[in-house]
Amino acid sequence: MYKIFSIFLITLSLLLIAACGMENTQAVPVRAEADRTPAEAEEPGTQLEESLEPEVIILSDTPPLPTPPMPPESRNATPISLTLLVNGIFTTVDAKNIDGANYFRFSDLQLALEGVVLQEDELGQILCMAGEAGLPISEYNYNSNMYLNLRQLAGFLGFRVAWAGSRNTIIIDVDNSYTSYPIFTAQPLPEHIIQQITGSSFHPEAPFDYCYLSYLTITHVDFYGQSRIGNIIVAAFIADEVLDIFREIYEYGFPIARMRLIDYYGADDYYSMADNNSVGFNFRVIAGTSTLSRHAWGMAIDINPIQNPFIRDDIILPVAGAVYVERTDVRPGMIIPGDIVYRAFTSRGWIWGGHWRVPIDYHHFERR
Repeated sequence: MYKIFSIFLITLSLLLIAACGMENTQAVPVRAEADRTPAEAEEPGTQLEESLEPEVIILSDTPPLPTPPMPPESRNATPISLTLLVNGIFTTVDAKNIDGANYFRFSDLQLALEGVVLQEDELGQILCMAGEAGLPISEYNYNSNMYLNLRQLAGFLGFRVAWAGSRNTIIIDVDNSYTSYPIFTAQPLPEHIIQQITGSSFHPEAPFDYCYLSYLTITHVDFYGQSRIGNIIVAAFIADEVLDIFREIYEYGFPIARMRLIDYYGADDYYSMADNNSVGFNFRVIAGTSTLSRHAWGMAIDINPIQNPFIRDDIILPVAGAVYVERTDVRPGMIIPGDIVYRAFTSRGWIWGGHWRVPIDYHHFERR
């Protein structure tokens, strides 16, 4: 009798797991700020890419539970061409739009996230853990391949996703660098940073060596009032000055969305701006010219590109910055003449692009 009752309980548990696996939770397609409506973009509290500090997930050594059965294959699955950008590496993925939600092939996600937020062959265990935690990740079986809802996976593991729409690229950010005390340091480029930037933001034709640059660790306040750690590279001889500037900005509480090396975005300003990233050194020319930018010399810094867009005639970059073109309606993260960011830079001789006539570059400060 005890064995029959045990078998009954096991069977009932499997049926419940299967029922959970049958659910296809609708997911809103992930969009970066560049693809949101004006009403969404105006309110920092609604930004998709910003979230409060996620719950820490500790992976266990227990064997994975049986994978729930997949939903039927009869649903409408439309192939879509997407690229994942993870820590500066672009990966083309097999994706499907299923019932209005974006799903990604299991093997592609494991490959792209392995060594970043996943260990080897760990994704299957994550799915079981999510189910046990009452946060199931929707799955779909299409032509014998399993597809997963990326946004639900990101919510469970605590990484951030942003959508660069015009380039069909999803940016994955696994950096949850919160801190309880401020850090402001400068040092020569560490070896792992040299490896990261070589061939990306740093090129052999640069008229200086790595020792010309300095790697800064900076604490900033995000749009939720949380203290976060950021990093920026600048010319070494202005490193202490830049630390003083950002210390003033931090103490005032001015919000900065994020501060990551441009190399996390493939050294491409488009992706960095779309992700509202604040950045310094990038060895490149001024767009449309053969003249080296001040960024190439580590003598320029961009802050909150979305709230402080670049404007040339009808061109506004990033696209989400269109709702911030009207500068009299001052909102968090915007730089205006006389505010703390403006004073911190200009009092030390920096030039603000917001004073230029063509183009106007509200997020740009440069040192001469």
